[in-house]
Amino acid sequence: MSSKPAEVPRYEKRELEVEETPGLTALPTPKRQKLKHQQQNFPPSFWDNLSQLWLTTRSLREFDRRTVWPSTPKQPHLTGAAQIDSNQLVQFAQEGGPDLRDLRAYPRAEEASSDPAGISTDMMASNTSAYSKAFEQHMIDHGCFPPEYPLYGAVKPQNFDEIVARLERPIPSSPAFTAQEFTDYLVVNKSCINEAEVMNNVISGIFAVRKPLPHGLTSQFNNLESLTGCELVEPMPDWHDGISPSSLAVTVRNRLENFIVPSTNPSRLCVPNFLFEVKGPDGSITILLRQAMFAGVLGARGVHELRHWLDPHTLDDNKAYTIAATYEPVQRNLIFYAIHPTRSNNTAHQALSSTPARYYTYRMTKLKAWMLDSDVDTFNKGMWAFQNARQWAKEQRDLLCAAANLKAESKEPAFMASGSQGSSDELGMDGACG
Repeated sequence: MSSKPAEVPRYEKRELEVEETPGLTALPTPKRQKLKHQQQNFPPSFWDNLSQLWLTTRSLREFDRRTVWPSTPKQPHLTGAAQIDSNQLVQFAQEGGPDLRDLRAYPRAEEASSDPAGISTDMMASNTSAYSKAFEQHMIDHGCFPPEYPLYGAVKPQNFDEIVARLERPIPSSPAFTAQEFTDYLVVNKSCINEAEVMNNVISGIFAVRKPLPHGLTSQFNNLESLTGCELVEPMPDWHDGISPSSLAVTVRNRLENFIVPSTNPSRLCVPNFLFEVKGPDGSITILLRQAMFAGVLGARGVHELRHWLDPHTLDDNKAYTIAATYEPVQRNLIFYAIHPTRSNNTAHQALSSTPARYYTYRMTKLKAWMLDSDVDTFNKGMWAFQNARQWAKEQRDLLCAAANLKAESKEPAFMASGSQGSSDELGMDGACG
């Protein structure tokens, strides 16, 4: 009996060409090699500048690198069994053994978990992902704050209510999913065994079919200036929406290339301001959020730099122009976040910046979440939110694109896209910069 040929997955975790721009041809370049420290570890400056050092696999690897171990360990002197007082040894063990409180990263009593070993699972060095606790601490130290970060409080963008209302708005022109289609979604979602299948069968196959928009899949952001001055990893968001390069003036792209052109491939989308991250059934939700924050902050910084070039006087409006979203298939949670800049008074942040446009921190704020398996009504609301979020982000891009093209043509800022109040229709740009 002939065996059934193995099915070739349509979605792979690699760069996919989603939209080719006519007239733009990528120069043949050798295959990009992974960064050495991305393969092995972060550079020493990363560890030297952390405000708090976490016990992770990579931190232990750095400790081993800095520690000179003897090439041939000495054989310890074996004490005869007759010289050991077994009663004293048992009593010593029962009293807790040696005092380890002077060890770095050893948990204080109030932080110890209920685990018999007294070590929190968050401190176990079992995760080798680059998006570790140390990575998050590095981002925080450089002014990129996750949702509800406790020391600085949750600072919402000024247009928070406006964005949430937009996410919740029904779309009469978009046909609602039926009860049968909702059941099909549950079956398809349950059958996914990895991230590739979630992207192929759930996101591309269900989420995005109602209103297609230009987007990129798993494109490596390998052309952007480092966020922190220390090159860490190159993000590869599972999904991003942006501007077609042919819609944005060449002078603008060249001037702000390392902030708004994420890929070295000139045909890839520019100014991404809708970033979407997905995990498979066994993926880490914590890592999912860190990936979304990293990619989202890069997108928000690109928008911020473009707005600074257009008109620096409008930067302090405390509004969000970028949305990051996450989806994990176990609890079927679809969550949206706003990412916006706020002016920084921290000299450490300003020391990393060469222009005032970068004297800012970036805050990630949770907008709304939908548990899609609740019922068909909740599922439809989540799908509307997905479409609305993408359309809202496109309107922000269209405004900025039109303003940038006008300035590039006239050499003067004819007008400034100052926020979410306008729309592309008001400017007669129906899809002009899509």
